[in-house]
Amino acid sequence: MHRFKKILLVYDDTPSGVTTLAKAVDLVERNRAHLTVVAVIDEIPRDYRMLLTAMTPDEIMNLARKDTSTRLEEYIAPFSETGRISTKVLVGQESIAIIREVLRSGHDLVMKTARGMGGKLGMLFGSTAMHLLRKCPCPVWILKPEENRRFYRRIMAALDILPAEAEESGLNQKIMELTISMAEIEGSEVHIVHVAETPDDHLLLGKLDIPPEEIGKWSRETRNMRIGKLDEFLGRFDLGDLQHQEHVLQGWADEEIPQFADQYRIDLIVMGTLARAGIPGLLIGNTAEKILHRVNCSVLAVKPDGFISPVTLDED
Repeated sequence: MHRFKKILLVYDDTPSGVTTLAKAVDLVERNRAHLTVVAVIDEIPRDYRMLLTAMTPDEIMNLARKDTSTRLEEYIAPFSETGRISTKVLVGQESIAIIREVLRSGHDLVMKTARGMGGKLGMLFGSTAMHLLRKCPCPVWILKPEENRRFYRRIMAALDILPAEAEESGLNQKIMELTISMAEIEGSEVHIVHVAETPDDHLLLGKLDIPPEEIGKWSRETRNMRIGKLDEFLGRFDLGDLQHQEHVLQGWADEEIPQFADQYRIDLIVMGTLARAGIPGLLIGNTAEKILHRVNCSVLAVKPDGFISPVTLDED
């Protein structure tokens, strides 16, 4: 079971944020981990700028830190008896400050409540969440705002079993380990999904003149090959006690995965956000980016081994 040991939670005192805190504390207790709850303030917080005529910038920052620290302590107070929670005030641009704290302190999971609109009105994930999903070196768990639900009924593992990069980087391995771990903790039903872009997806665009029966044959052969590869990969894991289903879909991943998530009422998608490792400038794959723009559920996103964040500890 994949166990997190140093979890960072982004402060959010909304009712949904309090639910996220409760979920984080539950994870901490199960994993015997430590939770750091962080709040990020600007260099000179907007609410304090009116004091510039009466106080020095350092005095203003000290006041802002003190006020924020007090709010953090009040936020975690219901769970303080666990002895596994601390708080920290960070300064700077929110996503950059969080990633630097991850690099500095070696956190292995970041949790944040989504702040976007979601649904038919717009993206569920706001700008900070998207920056973390793109650039944070450790897994990032963005939770859909839900005031009452603390446990997930259905979890999807989105696998890309064909590219050599996914196998070499251990990305699919990470996705399945996290999915199994989360399902055991949450008591969830698991849906293991792979989308096969079969020949007809390309040929139906009218680029080649090939008989329909040939296209159908290629599609069936491709799908059967993907099913075989998926079964071979899943043979590495003990899924005996896990309530799970396997799905090989045909089409485009950025369309099929969000549609599947809606159809099956998925609560959490575990997915990779990068296809290649070791390239600081390559932040997120196009397919993953499109999926994140279209889903309306929580996401736990992982990077491949060797991912290098473009954010460094050097100050700008």
